[in-house]
Amino acid sequence: MGLIEELAIRLDRVEAELALHRLANDYCIGADHRDLTRWQRVWTADAVWQTSPDRSYRGTAEINAAVTGQWQSFPIMQHSTVNHVVDVAGDTATGHCDVIVQIQLGDGRWIVGGGAYEDEYRRETDGWKIARRTVVRPFDLPAIPAAAAVTTP
Repeated sequence: MGLIEELAIRLDRVEAELALHRLANDYCIGADHRDLTRWQRVWTADAVWQTSPDRSYRGTAEINAAVTGQWQSFPIMQHSTVNHVVDVAGDTATGHCDVIVQIQLGDGRWIVGGGAYEDEYRRETDGWKIARRTVVRPFDLPAIPAAAAVTTP
């Protein structure tokens, strides 16, 4: 393999890793800012979103319905992903990231929780997408009463 070919392979890998990190950010921004267009762009048409061992959503219609249901239930959501690592293999990849989530409930209380995402990605004609996202090791801390929540002046 010549130098140009080797550099092209390395560049493709770097671009893929950057795109996958952006994809993880777009997932959070889409969910937290209630941006359904951005949210829809992160998923493959046949994606699976496994939010717990006994709850999964298949395909974009179910996934979209699930997130819009969350938007109706939670006035504010804030996802933060860290420690995102990906392994690229051609047009597929796997990834892992840890997540912390702060959610305001309808009655004003707050829940802080988190866990990790185990991901499978696929490169399609319009870019990288999440083919499967599985929530693992989920946890929730006890709810914080609304009166105890921090407010800004």
